Amino acid sequence: MDGFFLRVIDGALIVVGALGALHFGFPADSLSYTGFDGLLVAFAVALALSVFPACGLYRGTRERSAVNLMSRAIVAWLIVQAGGYALLFVLHRLHLVRGLWFVYWTIISGLGMLLARTLALAVLKLFVRFGRRARSVAAQGPVVASRMMRLAFKRVFDLALSIPLLFILAPLFVILIIIVKRDGGPAIFGHVRVGRDGTRFRCLKFRTMVVDAEEVLRETLARDPEARAEWMRDFKLKNDVRITPVGHFLRRTSLDELPQLWNVLRGEMSLVGPRPIVDQELARYGSDAHYYLMSTPGITGLWQVSGRSNVDYAQRVSLDVSYVKQWSPLLDFGILLRTVKVVMRREGAY
Repeated sequence: MDGFFLRVIDGALIVVGALGALHFGFPADSLSYTGFDGLLVAFAVALALSVFPACGLYRGTRERSAVNLMSRAIVAWLIVQAGGYALLFVLHRLHLVRGLWFVYWTIISGLGMLLARTLALAVLKLFVRFGRRARSVAAQGPVVASRMMRLAFKRVFDLALSIPLLFILAPLFVILIIIVKRDGGPAIFGHVRVGRDGTRFRCLKFRTMVVDAEEVLRETLARDPEARAEWMRDFKLKNDVRITPVGHFLRRTSLDELPQLWNVLRGEMSLVGPRPIVDQELARYGSDAHYYLMSTPGITGLWQVSGRSNVDYAQRVSLDVSYVKQWSPLLDFGILLRTVKVVMRREGAY
């Protein structure tokens, strides 16, 4: 039954990709003008029903690694498209199909298949892991079980959004990597932060500072008492001399946070949650530190949509604690919508 539904999904993605390719620079008044070939699409669907199983796409999904599954999907889809192109050549129908439409169709349907498999594999692994822990969690009482259900829901929600975003934003990632690397330093850096249950992880960002940022910071704090006091109070500087011109733009637009989608995919972060902190900041939470440690840090959160850098640290802690206490799916959804508004207006970012 699972194989049947996977075949249906793949067939639907092939058709949707072919139709979606019509919107990339082609007039919509005539299918013949766009070069759309319904018979070719039908042939691709039929051929996929044979090629995909032969490439092993519908068996042993749980035991496969993501790389293995993705590579098989790419090879299988390219074989199908090569077969379709060969059929057009044999039937002397190449002149009826626009090459650009064919390329767009191949890319769109291919990305759809990769996206569907990535999401399915991630959700499958999540439920397998959750199922293994369900019995022991149930024995620990309803409070622990409730927390596990909450974490499971947030994880599914995170995967459902972060995986499509990673695919959609891939071209932007490439552009930003090229721009940031122009000064010779790495495009992405990871800073060690405190995660759920005190687990340390590398929080990823596009580099917005000069390569020797740590040395520049030490020199700045040594010679500037006001900057030192600001750093001790907020763990950041409003007029930070380490930030590059490109870095200012990335911070103002919050584009520097995009690599954290990978942290979300790995389960180290959530789309919504308290801002990830360094070890020294945990003491600032005082008796409320356990609220931070019981949650998953987020790319955005209540603090970011309530003033961001214009909010002092005590208020930030209060907002984080309030979020953990009042969490609900509706709250997460509302914060995501407010985040779009804040980012578009560039409020509280520096």
